[in-house]
Amino acid sequence: MPLLRPLTRRCFASRGPVAALLLALSVAAPALGAPAGAQPASAEQPPGQRAQGKRPAARRSSAGDEGGSRAARGAGANGKTADRASKKRAARRDETSRTARGGTAAEADERKPLSKGAPNRGRLTGAVRLRSSRHLKTREGARTWGLPVLVKALRRASFQVAKKHGDSALLVGDLSARAGGRLDGHNSHQTGRDADVGFYVVNSKGKTLRMDRFVAFDDKGDAIGLPGARFDDKRNWALVEALLQDRQAGVKYLFVTDALRARLLAYAAKKRVPAELRSRAAAAMMSPRDADLHNDHFHIRVACPPSMRAACVEESLARPACDADAAKKPLDAAAAPAAPADVTAHAAAAPAAPADVTAHAAAAPAPR
Repeated sequence: MPLLRPLTRRCFASRGPVAALLLALSVAAPALGAPAGAQPASAEQPPGQRAQGKRPAARRSSAGDEGGSRAARGAGANGKTADRASKKRAARRDETSRTARGGTAAEADERKPLSKGAPNRGRLTGAVRLRSSRHLKTREGARTWGLPVLVKALRRASFQVAKKHGDSALLVGDLSARAGGRLDGHNSHQTGRDADVGFYVVNSKGKTLRMDRFVAFDDKGDAIGLPGARFDDKRNWALVEALLQDRQAGVKYLFVTDALRARLLAYAAKKRVPAELRSRAAAAMMSPRDADLHNDHFHIRVACPPSMRAACVEESLARPACDADAAKKPLDAAAAPAAPADVTAHAAAAPAAPADVTAHAAAAPAPR
C-alpha cells in the first residue's frame, strides 16, 4: 500500500477517474486486514454498557458448581449409609458365628439379672451394686451386690424417708456377693434378694444420729451400749411403710425382733395408719427361728421377680443343722422349700419365719 500513495498523489494531480478509484482503494485497504465480520465497538454496543453475554455464562457456571456439590454430598451420604449397612451385616455375621460357638448366649446369660436357687443355697448373675448417696450410706466393708429390684427399692425407700422427715441417712449392710453364693456371716444372702438395713437412731432430744455401725435396741427401744440413743419410731415406721407401698419392690419379709415389731405397729396405730397397711406390716415383720435376734437391723427380702420364677426358689431350703456341707451341695430347684408359718397372721401374734432364712454365723462379729 505505501507504493500506492505516491501514485495516488500523481493521480490526484491529474484529477481523473482513475485517481478517484485509487483513492477509494487506499481508504479501504486498512480494513481489508481485519477478520471477516469484525465491526467497530461503537457499532456493537453503546459506550458505558457491559457485555450482556458474560453474566448468563457466570450464572450457568455457578449453578453447575452447586449441582455438582449436591451430587457430591449425596454420593457421600450414600457411601456412609452403605458403610453402616456393611458394618451391621458384618456384626450380624460375627454374632451368628459366636452364637454357633455358644459364646454369645453364655455371655448374655451372665449379664442378665437372675436369682438362681434359694436364699440359703443359690447364685446370682447380672447383679448391680448399691452405692452410697445423700440419703443412703453403705457400711464400710459391706458386700452390696443385689438384684436391680432390691437395689432400687432401697434407694427409693431411703429417699422417701428423707423427703417425709428430713435429715435421714439409711445405713445399709450386706446384700450379696457379686456372683451370689456363700457369704461369710450369713446363711442366706446368696441370691441377691436379701439386705441388712440398720435402724434409724435418735438421741434423747429426738435429733437424728447418723451411725456408721448397726445399733442394737432392747425391748423398750433404748440403745444397748450407746447411752441416750433411742429407736426412732417415726423414721423406722416410715421405712417399713415406704417398702411395703412400693409396688415395684415386692417386699416379702422384714425380719425384726418381736418387741420392735410390736413397737412399730403401736406407733402406726397411734398415727391412724390405715388398717390394711398395718395388717400387711404385721404379716411382713417377723422374728425368724434359729437366727440372730435382729435387734440391730431389719433384714429385708424381696420376692422372686415374675420373670425369674423358673429359676428362683422363694423360700429357704430346709437343711439339717448337723449338715456342715450343705452349702456345697448343687442347686436343686425341685427340692421342697421350708415354708414359713402363716405369713398372713394378724398383729396379735408374730408368725415364725422359715428355717435358716437369714441366720448369721455364730462367729460373726457384731454388728452384723
